[in-house]
Amino acid sequence: MVRSLWPCMLTYFWRVCPMLFPTFIIAQCCSDHLRGSPFFVDIEQIVSCFDKTTKLRFLNSDEPQYIKFGGARDNDPACNIRAGQLKLLGSDVAKFFEPSVECIVNAVLDQCRAANKPIVVGPFCFIGCAWL
Repeated sequence: MVRSLWPCMLTYFWRVCPMLFPTFIIAQCCSDHLRGSPFFVDIEQIVSCFDKTTKLRFLNSDEPQYIKFGGARDNDPACNIRAGQLKLLGSDVAKFFEPSVECIVNAVLDQCRAANKPIVVGPFCFIGCAWL
């Protein structure tokens, strides 16, 4: 019985919490990007800093984004880390949000299809992310 509920619960979870997609994606990206670097052990801190700052301040996919997670002595040019900041391309950060946007659009379309009467959608407030 519990096993049969899991796919439904997971679907519901992603529909209710689409802002978690970027968090999981940045964690996977950092894991891949920092493998073999001394900063691999800082992934949890990097993801936490991304959630608290970069994710909320993201405005423009044409500008680089920075995740401040360490101090002035934390450097690894091969991993784009300088003075405790991980530099990411804005276009890459935008890709972190794509599954969230897709999830929200699909949920709205599903609701529109299921409605017996026309519904008005908006305005959207995406938990403080100015880019959206």
